[in-house]
Amino acid sequence: MLLLKVLLIVLGIYFIGKTIIKGVVSWFIGDTVKKMDDRIRQQQEEIKRQKKKNEGQVTINYQPKQNKNFAKDDGDYVDFEEVK
Repeated sequence: MLLLKVLLIVLGIYFIGKTIIKGVVSWFIGDTVKKMDDRIRQQQEEIKRQKKKNEGQVTINYQPKQNKNFAKDDGDYVDFEEVK
């Protein structure tokens, strides 16, 4: 009889714990997915605003070239061509 009580208590704790953990994990994942969805929508709206141009408006995105500085200790630069 004692074995039956212990078995029922263990099974009860198992199923209650399983249900609680499943609910908590579902809530956490759902919350995380919702946050990611909101971020993606904000990024898409920002991209749409940036791409939207008025007629006659010219936009130039200029990125200056970076100078390559080599120290005298770096050695010689050898230009090569790939041979197949």
